Amino acid sequence: MKGDKVHHAFRVVYNGIARQLLTECAIALPSATNPLPKKDFHKFKAIWDTGATNSVITENVVKKISLAPTGKINSYGVHGQSEVNTYILDIGLPNHVCIQNVRVSEAKLMGDIDVLIGMDIIQAGDFAICNPDMKTIFSYCMPSHKNPIDLLEKSDKVNKSNHCVPTPIIATSTK
Repeated sequence: MKGDKVHHAFRVVYNGIARQLLTECAIALPSATNPLPKKDFHKFKAIWDTGATNSVITENVVKKISLAPTGKINSYGVHGQSEVNTYILDIGLPNHVCIQNVRVSEAKLMGDIDVLIGMDIIQAGDFAICNPDMKTIFSYCMPSHKNPIDLLEKSDKVNKSNHCVPTPIIATSTK
């Protein structure tokens, strides 16, 4: 319909149950300092982390993009607290959305991962993880839809049509 928002989404299907949500992303100098219509984006491997308040980049990204620090913050993570540089940049997501002028901090990440997408970006859209048939499906959409994903509502409807009453279960690890 005319006037409706355009929703940009992507989906990644993993063979097996994924222990990490990995995608490609693109990083460029921030629009605030580089307003050129054609940006020079560089691609990096990213991990999506709902346990991270803010997004993070590695020294490799800083060097490849030639980013200048914009300040310092105290960063709190699994390895304790440290003072780290902050940067402003543009992040291109797999759904072809560019989030402009994102403030990120610098840290070491695992292996060949150079970007951590945190809740500062995740909260701007709809984020879903499903595990049907021992395959993980990860999808993300911006902006959020008006009809949110509601697994309780869906489960209640299925249980009602099957004449089932849920009883407590004990779940085991999938390791």
